[in-house]
Amino acid sequence: MDMKRILIVGAGVAGTDVLREINQVIGFSDDDLQKRDAVILGSKVLGGIDQISSIIDRKKIEEVIVAIPSADGEKIARYVEICAQKKVVVMIVPRVKEIIEGKAHLNTLRRVKVEDLLGRPVVKDDVHFLKVFFREKTILITGAAGSIGSELSRQVVAYNPRRIVFVDWWENGMFYLKQSIEKEFPKAKVIFVIGNIQNKTKMDRLFNKYHFNYVFHAAAYKHVPAMEENPEEAVENNIFGTVNLARISLRYSVERFVCISTDKAADPKSVMGMTKLIAERVASSLNGKKTKFIKVRFGNVLDSFGSVVPIFRRQIEEGGPVTVTDKRMTRYFMTIPEAVQLILKASYLGKGGELFVLDMGRPIRILDLAEQMIRLSGLVPYKEMPIIFTGKRRGEKLHERLFTKDEKLATTTMDKIYIASPNGKRPQLKQELKKLKNLMKTGDGRLLINYLKLIS
Repeated sequence: MDMKRILIVGAGVAGTDVLREINQVIGFSDDDLQKRDAVILGSKVLGGIDQISSIIDRKKIEEVIVAIPSADGEKIARYVEICAQKKVVVMIVPRVKEIIEGKAHLNTLRRVKVEDLLGRPVVKDDVHFLKVFFREKTILITGAAGSIGSELSRQVVAYNPRRIVFVDWWENGMFYLKQSIEKEFPKAKVIFVIGNIQNKTKMDRLFNKYHFNYVFHAAAYKHVPAMEENPEEAVENNIFGTVNLARISLRYSVERFVCISTDKAADPKSVMGMTKLIAERVASSLNGKKTKFIKVRFGNVLDSFGSVVPIFRRQIEEGGPVTVTDKRMTRYFMTIPEAVQLILKASYLGKGGELFVLDMGRPIRILDLAEQMIRLSGLVPYKEMPIIFTGKRRGEKLHERLFTKDEKLATTTMDKIYIASPNGKRPQLKQELKKLKNLMKTGDGRLLINYLKLIS
């Protein structure tokens, strides 16, 4: 590490461990009154958290290391805000999960990420039951190169099933996924297939060849504005791609079919949300004794492809402005690894027919997220990086919800996983799907959208 004048925030075990490895620490900041003015391994506690700004000025601090692994997101955001105003680099000691896994070393110090600001507790899960769940199973993951699909792929491979087949139409994404999986899990039995879930012949051949035990269906078009402009593609892929896979799964007696859904399916206002709601209904309609169809619904995941975090990051790197649609807009956010871990747990819990809803924590204002990301880059919002408001786009809601007024949530045996009471099967679903097919042939997107609104 370069020679810098460093302040450690947190004079506990983690802060002391950091101090042992570096010798340019000027002192500590800690809110514990019992530690005030204490000297730890030759470094003094100079004041509380509210005095960080003055300590930076007085001691000419060049870098701040946050060494409070259990700190919530609001506190970390406050440290970042102070350091951004003072043009001081801020690093962070790995959070609780990493420490439990034995990674609390100086070489794991890193820049603060937006995930650190979420405020969700980070704990190590007991996942022994998932090792048993995947033992000797053959798995299919669709949409494997996407944000959720790729993390799902990595986590499932880690449980060492008998074989995993990854499917995605995105050639470049599959190339990088293959490189990553084969490097990290060189002995895993994995097959990478470039293909489209809408291709009945190809999908049937895959099922006939590998006889899958579990199917994790993550393939979907997800971008709200793009699907408003291309409703026929959303219907073809999100609905009829799901119909195709679900029916083939039933024909080949797949044990579990896990349909990964979205909060935009709850009281949907967008084409994407409406198609995902109907995809949920398709899974419900086919649930039976041969195949357990399980739906898992959750909100936005941080840093997924094309989502707001990488968009903000690019805008900041390009010098701005950062664009926010509406200062009131909120969204639920979850880190991708946490979302996938909960998907796997819900898959284990499912007896067939359930709609599981993941606890996303509290909704986060998009404007707050933008401001935090600007501070993470070392800039001051509005002063050094402009933010402009562009207006809500077609199909967007100001606030998302994870379940409808008719869906009552109940707890399960696992934290952060709820089960929504079913609305019952729709006997008219078969006729609705037939009508959708016919409307797609007309090429009239407006007619298609109007019918989606009618049936969702």
